[in-house]
Amino acid sequence: MQDQSVLILGLGKTGKEVALLLKERGAKVEITEIAENQRILRRKKELELKGIKVFIGPHEKVLLKNKTLLVLSPGVRLDLPIVKKARSMGIPVIGELEIVTRFIPKKNLIAITGTNGKTTTSFLTYKILKKSKINVKLGGNIGIPLSRLIRTSNFNDPSFKIVTEVSSFQLETTDNFSPHIYAILNVAPDHLDRHFSMERYLNIKSSPLTRMSSDDVAILNCDQDQVAHLAKLTEAKVIFFSHRKNPEANLFIDNKSLVANIGGHFVRIYIGDLDLKKFHSLDNLLCAVGIALIEGIDAEIVHKALVEYKPLAHRQQLIAKIKGVNFIDDSKATNEAAVEALIKTLDAPAILIMGGRDKGGDFSSLRKYFPGNLKGIVLIGEAKDKIRRQLEGTFPIRDCKTLGEAVRVSFSWSKRGDTVVLCPGCSSFDEFSSYKERGNKFKEEVKKLKEEIEKKTTG
Repeated sequence: MQDQSVLILGLGKTGKEVALLLKERGAKVEITEIAENQRILRRKKELELKGIKVFIGPHEKVLLKNKTLLVLSPGVRLDLPIVKKARSMGIPVIGELEIVTRFIPKKNLIAITGTNGKTTTSFLTYKILKKSKINVKLGGNIGIPLSRLIRTSNFNDPSFKIVTEVSSFQLETTDNFSPHIYAILNVAPDHLDRHFSMERYLNIKSSPLTRMSSDDVAILNCDQDQVAHLAKLTEAKVIFFSHRKNPEANLFIDNKSLVANIGGHFVRIYIGDLDLKKFHSLDNLLCAVGIALIEGIDAEIVHKALVEYKPLAHRQQLIAKIKGVNFIDDSKATNEAAVEALIKTLDAPAILIMGGRDKGGDFSSLRKYFPGNLKGIVLIGEAKDKIRRQLEGTFPIRDCKTLGEAVRVSFSWSKRGDTVVLCPGCSSFDEFSSYKERGNKFKEEVKKLKEEIEKKTTG
């Protein structure tokens, strides 16, 4: 990067860390950011003290003058005028993952992707590896930006590993990104408002497989044909997992045990004593254990890590019970496949709070779950009209203007033994900055409702 002249689009936490990394490695760095708020202004001040110019306002094309590289922060669209202009000028356009390829030896890198479950699987993998005393860090789309890990890690340690969750937004700006272990959990329609077709979405998710060598390992879900067929794209050794006991699988569930046959090494791990719901999906569990076994971790250590594992927030998280009605935060469910996964776990009548910003999904597939445990739907956000059109006449549906109103309407619609779930099926960006903010708002509104009910009861 010595003497490269770099422009970065976006001053989120990733943009900031990329800027600091490239500056330290000798590049001349500038950043342009449209938003202006206190967080952005603090980052601007911090970077300018390091000699990095920051421009707040529209992405002016004049900033491309004399630039040799354009780096996009995650979420920045490829169809922006400044991105198109850069490409027309012959300026390479890449993202953080492509930069990572230049600095992290592939032997240190474990990457996990999928439409649903990749955060849980990445976190679970990290916890298992850490339990084994491997020197491991967690970053990327979950937690700390990889750029910061590059600046603070010792890659000379032969046991050092980075576990990273990677999204389609990150992968679409790569040309050479190729981890040592790459896992694909599943694929389902998602972000089609950005990628436009399932074919392109699948191509983006599978692109690292085409760059892997015979020394690398690909872990694929053979319960999904479209994922299993990706094996033909790679020279890497392929490990298949299946919760249906697929005969091709190297990892599967058999009579309360997780069974693995990897490289001729046979392992059986008892899971009958585990609360499987905390992993949200058997695929998440199988994939994480598979990675651990590939890394040579003893089965007994794996089992201890699984017993001790505590799930992340906003993923089918029980947050309160009010007059016998359970309230569950599943704000991370941002597509229809995640909604279906939630519905399959229901063991009591439930009301779903759905809606947000449309990602191009089709919710008509939910029709097959009624009648059943799905009692009705409360709609919020920009996508509520679309969801209503696709499901009207099947489910009882009610509209609300705010999440707070939706919590109260759902409760009034419920009776003892029912469940209310925030399971949006959409992104949060119509009203909230992230699924975390949306989930926290839901918790806040449920807490308010509980206090109101308790006050009436004691009063």
